[in-house]
Amino acid sequence: MIRFLLRKFFYDLWDNLFKLMLLNMGFLGILVLAFTVPPFLDFIPALGTAAFAVLIFAVIVYLCAAALALKSVSDYRSFDAGDFFGSLKPACLPALVLSLLFLVVFFLVRFAVPFYLAQGTLPGIAFAAVCFWTALIFSGAFQFFPAVFSRLEKRPVKAAGKCLLIFFDNIPFSLFSLFFAAVLSIPVIFSPAFPLLYLDQALRLRLLKYDWLEAEAGTEHVPKEGNKRRKIPWREILAGEMEKTGRRDWKDFVFPWR
Repeated sequence: MIRFLLRKFFYDLWDNLFKLMLLNMGFLGILVLAFTVPPFLDFIPALGTAAFAVLIFAVIVYLCAAALALKSVSDYRSFDAGDFFGSLKPACLPALVLSLLFLVVFFLVRFAVPFYLAQGTLPGIAFAAVCFWTALIFSGAFQFFPAVFSRLEKRPVKAAGKCLLIFFDNIPFSLFSLFFAAVLSIPVIFSPAFPLLYLDQALRLRLLKYDWLEAEAGTEHVPKEGNKRRKIPWREILAGEMEKTGRRDWKDFVFPWR
């Protein structure tokens, strides 16, 4: 499944590279404003802090709008500016939730873990470990929050619950996705559209497993639930997706008009 996911991601990335780069440029523009405008307001510290908070929230709204708009790419549809601008208003709610979750993770990693480790006691180390694993679980689960919000659930609390359920039911896959999204962000730190596209596609394809499980639940002679979950027939489940995506060689990338 992961091999096909990566292939589809790179195909869609290549096919929409120019549009994704435009999305990245908009993100970079708002990020630059967030770090250049507040210093000019130092004569009123509260105003500078408020401007920074508003611009950072605008960055997160922008990211969520991009994530919602990129759904059309994952679904084999065209992607244009209208998809993005139409997603700005719906993106405000998930952006607010993600902002709060980011603050929780940042507090745990930046303050709680070092504080407890500095205690030098066994309980301190235990609390630091709890904080670290909580931050990791939150990061692994809520990386899918914009995609879950777009595809499954518009209510924030229920969407957050679905993120946690998906994470605990697919821990290796979720950790791989977190790692791969982070790797994508290293060479292209100002290009968030790339990991956002990957995360939406990762969730979309993973959800096909649940459609298959639901269909199987209505058939006779169904194996035990544990066996079904250990032996998911991904080739069968993804047959239609593989046919739509196809295969390409290097000539198809260099000479797409062939």
